[in-house]
Amino acid sequence: MPGQYSLLKESWNMVLMYALALIMIFVLTFHLLLVSPLTGRTFDETLTYSFVLHNLTYYRIVFGILLYAAVIHGMNGLRIVLIEWLHVRRYQWAVNLLIVVLIAVLLALGTYTLIVL
Repeated sequence: MPGQYSLLKESWNMVLMYALALIMIFVLTFHLLLVSPLTGRTFDETLTYSFVLHNLTYYRIVFGILLYAAVIHGMNGLRIVLIEWLHVRRYQWAVNLLIVVLIAVLLALGTYTLIVL
């Protein structure tokens, strides 16, 4: 069957969701360790502009991975919820289009922030 292994199937969508969740487990753990009391800094010190700027510039790749994984995972989850909530197949293309546009906008803003800093 030609369409049997299509990447547009929901099973591939769930594999993507699980993979992104697994990536976020490790990247978010690293991010939370940066601002944890284990580093010897108080919570107020981790909110200063210089500390945040240093982390965003020094760990730019890690925060980029976090940005892409979180945005795609979150928007895809929102897409799944909206499709389940609406229960109308004829509007599914509109939901997919809206989510793709939101993903593009959020990734563009996040990437711009990481590059400019």
